[in-house]
Amino acid sequence: MIPYMHMMRGFLLMAVILLTPGLVLGATLEGERDLILSEVPAGNTYLAGSSVTVRAPVPADLSAVGANIVIEAPVAGDVLLAGGTLDIDAAVEGDARAAGARVIISAPVAGDVAALGGVVLVSAPARDIQVMGGTVRITQGATGNVTVYGSDVFIAGEFSGNISVSASDRVTVADGTRIKGAFRYNAPQEATIAQGAVIEGGAVYTGAATYLPSQEEAARYALAGAGVFFLVKALAALVAAGLVVGLFPRLSERMIAMTLIREPRRLLMLALLGFALFVATPVLLILLMVSFVGIGVALILLALYLLLIMLAYVYAALLAGSALLKVATNRTQTTWKAAVLGMFLLYLLTLIPVVGGLVVFLFMIVCAGALAKIAYRFAWRRDE
Repeated sequence: MIPYMHMMRGFLLMAVILLTPGLVLGATLEGERDLILSEVPAGNTYLAGSSVTVRAPVPADLSAVGANIVIEAPVAGDVLLAGGTLDIDAAVEGDARAAGARVIISAPVAGDVAALGGVVLVSAPARDIQVMGGTVRITQGATGNVTVYGSDVFIAGEFSGNISVSASDRVTVADGTRIKGAFRYNAPQEATIAQGAVIEGGAVYTGAATYLPSQEEAARYALAGAGVFFLVKALAALVAAGLVVGLFPRLSERMIAMTLIREPRRLLMLALLGFALFVATPVLLILLMVSFVGIGVALILLALYLLLIMLAYVYAALLAGSALLKVATNRTQTTWKAAVLGMFLLYLLTLIPVVGGLVVFLFMIVCAGALAKIAYRFAWRRDE
């Protein structure tokens, strides 16, 4: 379980670094299982760990990934958090963006707040607030507009702008709440608005969400969507098989010569080689991720591994199609037509429980072994 957590930590950290703007040479990058930032960093800060605690002021942007994250010191820039329980207890001068199981913002945010979580509690003022979650509590108001999508929504405080709420359960406006703009909400039942609440722009109840389909409509949409998805997937696979085989005819000919026109013993050796690659590569990736230093190499290997799986599937289709045409016409064909026919055959095999999947997997590991052998000869030996 621990290697898996480290692997996910590395992937998430890389995603944060790549997707967050403003990465500079003076950035601080830290990654530990239990991480406590107690010294002031030089610039933008990127943290990752099972538990992350920030106790020193951050002079620029802060990005963190972890199961539990607590911000106890002020942040001069933006905050981007992702993980389990996310707690912002210190002032943020920029925007605050958080996605997790439980998001708690109890300190003022000078910019906007965007939060996604099962439970979202915003008990400090901010500018614009955009929240999506199950249980949502906004209790200190906002200077801008507020947009909420949730199940159980509770509103309190003073709001200078408009409030828009879409709730699947209930909406509550607490006593003493003051909304200077309009309050529009959509819920199965009318909101519980306390008598002491003041809504200057008026409250507009648009009724139950008309854009939500009924149970029968949702079932029909799901079936239609699944049908379209599988149709597009099948067409994409057919096109990919035809393109790869048509664009690389010499490689396709060598693949068929190595897999279809060989004795069973060599075919078995290719299958064992392909099976070893399929099993050993993920283990190697996990070991590199655990070392943390090897994340760069692991990402390159991951890309090559995914490419191997894709090519193995495409050439498995070519192998299946060529074998079928050889039985029917007694001739070996490596054209794009054979690949398209084979892809259709593999698609039909996947519809057979257990056995069909095993047959497709057998074709794939044979082709993976052949690809590895061809790559080895290309890199280390002269062409025969």
